[in-house]
Amino acid sequence: MGFADSYLQKQKGFSPVFADLPSEKLRYAVVIPAYCEPGICGALESLWNCKRPQGHIEVILVVNAPEDATPAVRSANLDTLKNAAEWIRKHNDPFVRFLLIDRTSMPARDAGVGLARKTGMDEALYRFSQVDQPHGFILSFDADSHCDDNYFLAIEEAITANPALNGLDIYFEHPVSGTGFPESIYRGITEYELHLRCLNLFLRYSGFLYAFHTIGSCFGVRADAYAAQGGMSKRKAGEDFYFLHKIIPLGQFAEINTTRVVPSPRISDRVPFGTGAAMGKYVSSELEGIMTYAPESYLLLRTFFQQAAQLYKRDPVETADSLHQLPGILPEYLEELHAVEAIGEINANCSSPSSFINRFYRWFDAFRIVKFLNYASSSVYGKVPVRDAALQYLKITCYPLEDKSISNFELLKLFRKFERGF
Repeated sequence: MGFADSYLQKQKGFSPVFADLPSEKLRYAVVIPAYCEPGICGALESLWNCKRPQGHIEVILVVNAPEDATPAVRSANLDTLKNAAEWIRKHNDPFVRFLLIDRTSMPARDAGVGLARKTGMDEALYRFSQVDQPHGFILSFDADSHCDDNYFLAIEEAITANPALNGLDIYFEHPVSGTGFPESIYRGITEYELHLRCLNLFLRYSGFLYAFHTIGSCFGVRADAYAAQGGMSKRKAGEDFYFLHKIIPLGQFAEINTTRVVPSPRISDRVPFGTGAAMGKYVSSELEGIMTYAPESYLLLRTFFQQAAQLYKRDPVETADSLHQLPGILPEYLEELHAVEAIGEINANCSSPSSFINRFYRWFDAFRIVKFLNYASSSVYGKVPVRDAALQYLKITCYPLEDKSISNFELLKLFRKFERGF
């Protein structure tokens, strides 16, 4: 009996791909979904070139496509399988093993990055279960990403320092200059990454407890936590966001800022949102700039979160009165959420201020925050150029910026330093 048997038995159609036992020292499994990635060897090479940790590593590559894929997609995936198999054949190391899964005929209804990522993660879980390693880490990576050579060492250091970690978020930087992409892509990705960092930093400023990046190539989860939370979502987009916001509220979630993942800024039309889609819209429509949520939206959230602790053990009448006095559009938004009833239920099921806060943020979670930000954008504030939002963040947090003509690139460098803790 393995620790993951109960979970795996519930996964419809799950059947392990690899019958051989993994190393008893297996501690890290990197899962890479790949769709039309003939250049996959760049990602594999990046992981191969990493300095070796104490624990052993398996890299599970899931080449995937729907059963009704076009001839062009089928051809590209055949090249991916061929190139990957040839590369794997030439790279042997007892510390790092590369495994290849062919899922190029997935059911069209479910096929997508979510199912591909889940396929690899479930396989990784099975292999950890075979050698009774519930504290092994499943790491999520992308086929067009690279990483610094201390990637595994930094992860191992964090896990060694805190063996109770349920999950982790890994620092990232998109390439914002060079010769690999057109200049328009570099301009766009500079602003898009600035948007991601503004969103995260503004959420932290608001007081939201679970503000972390949720990027598919930059996270890890402990094997037993993965199973306990029902595994990866099969969603065709946003699977990383939905999955991580089951893991993050568990606590014991860390940011690793001592290494770096480098995701690609390329255009992609496989999913309707995210980096690839944003770059496509930026280039095709010749936008003047990436737009983001107005700072006023976060300031409203900050007002609400600052009062959250005071709602502990309040009766419904007092709660309704407190919520009604909140500024702006908060009262009407909270009324739509039936907040008085929700907070009353939270109070009925907690016995301390700390448990109240924990349950409060499980109710007013990342999903409701995103809905609020979109609600505020559509009804009151609209969206603003990301540069304006970034400058406003510096003003709100009293950062001494004398040169208001600072370039977007320099702004991004500054925000990277903030998030990396410098």
